Amino acid sequence: MMLIIGLMIGSITIALTSIWQYFSNPEEVKDYLLWTFGSLGGVTGKQLVILALMTFIGLTIAFLSSKMLDALLLGENYARSMGLTVKRARLIIVFSTSLLAGAITAFCGPIGFLGIAVPHLARSVFNTASHRILMPACCLIGTILLLLCDCIAQWPGSQTVLPINIITSLVGAPVVIYMLIRKRNLNPYR
Repeated sequence: MMLIIGLMIGSITIALTSIWQYFSNPEEVKDYLLWTFGSLGGVTGKQLVILALMTFIGLTIAFLSSKMLDALLLGENYARSMGLTVKRARLIIVFSTSLLAGAITAFCGPIGFLGIAVPHLARSVFNTASHRILMPACCLIGTILLLLCDCIAQWPGSQTVLPINIITSLVGAPVVIYMLIRKRNLNPYR
């Protein structure tokens, strides 16, 4: 049900964006198109202060919710037996995630595959499910991976700057495919 609701919200968003594009002048459409490619270089000094504040708040909430996430790993019934209010925990987690994803997307554009590939990489590298370790690991690996992709996108000596989404997709998609295939091979009930 959540998947279908997500698809429907995505369809509504695409329809509204298409209406906006249809009635916009060509310069605005071009600015929007460039934003959709994703870029780390378009953030001004004033915007950086707002972005840093939103990121700090979102990360603080995320780090503080690591115990809740660990409890939820073992199932809702176990989390309830540990005294966790599951509904409140979900709201906190969704708020933190939305704040982080929304702020970064607003200023840098939608940069794909990092949110999917990095947690899998962190779990593989650190071989743990503890969110006290995975949260900082994801921040560190995600930062390093994004900066490497940005360096590749702005290859030194090249006159062309590729959109960062191209590079993150070329790096992230194979990681996700590899993780899915590896997980399937570990399944004894195949």
